[in-house]
Amino acid sequence: MVQASPGSSDVFMLTSGSFTEGDAIPEQFTCRGASLSPSLAWAGTPIDATSLALIVRDRNAGGFVHWIVTGIDPFVLGVGEGGLPESAVEGPNSAGTTGWTGPCPPAGSGVHNYEFMLVALAEPVELAPEATAEQAAATLEAAAIESAVLTGTVAAA
Repeated sequence: MVQASPGSSDVFMLTSGSFTEGDAIPEQFTCRGASLSPSLAWAGTPIDATSLALIVRDRNAGGFVHWIVTGIDPFVLGVGEGGLPESAVEGPNSAGTTGWTGPCPPAGSGVHNYEFMLVALAEPVELAPEATAEQAAATLEAAAIESAVLTGTVAAA
């Protein structure tokens, strides 16, 4: 993991070495492949961020939550494929498990848009242990002082 000082860039941005903005997410990151989480990188973390969190949603499936990661150190600048930043904690997903659940749009449902949102938090947010994925995502989004978004697509089989 590469580390740098928060606020080292003017624009808070999220990118991936696995796919580019608006393009198809490769099969290895979906349920039709190895269902790995993609690599992600970010820059321009706000200077007043004490923690970062990641929320991944399917915007064509009612905001189905595929991944929540909290407790990301603001000095961390990314994570590799299938990885998790040191000291970060995975939260619930809408499939009823913890951690990454690869995109898997139902047959005949067309192309789905997957939103990867990195939120900067002024204070770490403690999620209630009984919180659903949707509640956890809403709590983190409401607490964000800034966010960066990356969108990828997956076509239904």
